[in-house]
Amino acid sequence: MMKQYSVKLLSVCIFFLASCVKKDSDVFVPNPGQQLDSAWTSVLPSNAQVLQLAQKIAGSVSVADLNLAVDSVIRTNTSLTVECPRESLLVGTNVATGVIKAEYVLIQKKGDFIRYGVPTVSNRFPLESGGAVYLKLTSASGAAVTVSSSKKIYFKYADTTARQGMNLFYASLLPTAASLANWLPANDGSVVTTWSSNTAPFKGYVFATSRTGWLSADRLYEPALATTEASIVMPNLFSNANTSVYMIFKNYRTVLNMGGSADTRKFSHPDIPLNFDVKIITISKVADTYYVGVKEDKITPKYSTFIRPEVSNIDKINQLINGL
Repeated sequence: MMKQYSVKLLSVCIFFLASCVKKDSDVFVPNPGQQLDSAWTSVLPSNAQVLQLAQKIAGSVSVADLNLAVDSVIRTNTSLTVECPRESLLVGTNVATGVIKAEYVLIQKKGDFIRYGVPTVSNRFPLESGGAVYLKLTSASGAAVTVSSSKKIYFKYADTTARQGMNLFYASLLPTAASLANWLPANDGSVVTTWSSNTAPFKGYVFATSRTGWLSADRLYEPALATTEASIVMPNLFSNANTSVYMIFKNYRTVLNMGGSADTRKFSHPDIPLNFDVKIITISKVADTYYVGVKEDKITPKYSTFIRPEVSNIDKINQLINGL
């Protein structure tokens, strides 16, 4: 009888242990030698998981050839046109001639500000964006082509929400996987205007400028708005070395990258307007596993919230970004 009881007890223990293993099977357990990057850092190493993630979701640019013997125009299927008047472009101090290469893109969706590493911020102050364009010009020999300071080129694109009062900003540092752009006012005579039409697409923006690179129609939020610093706390597995955190304003085209601090072990951003509705997105790469956290909220004074990401994959991350 005692032997029979012992066998039953052993069976129950085995069943209990198996249940525990099954229950915890969705908990991430790294293989030996896998890179976690769960330690917070002041300087990201070049192989940090968060930089690998940025490369995985990065956007691409289109390419076209421009014949400089005539006024040149780039026309795209995204409503963007770029007009380069004849003799407006230079190689060094000489007028560019022949055929040159143009690399360009227009971004208007909130998710694309994440993909291209150009969150809408100027010296940590949030911006409302009217969209951004990128243009890089290169001669046949590979030399940089610039715009004469006495000339202007023209960017035009459609935007159903186009509004007056936008100014031209430029990216002070072209974004890479290791760095995000910071937008600064052009303050050089560049002009942003709106256009309208009686037929679709009805309205949009025009930039008249001597600049290339990343350009954006933006405005700072009203200085009279009450603001606060917002912070995000996450489980110990996640750090600024393997995770990016974004705050998207629901009613405005504003996308912020929330910086991670090794001192506080939080992701934060200053000067967030109170009572704004936001969506917070966390994207992580831990070894070969991806995680995503999503939370919708309203900004309150000294805003702080906890987010626990869930296991995801790169296809779902791309779907999430495309839907923003």
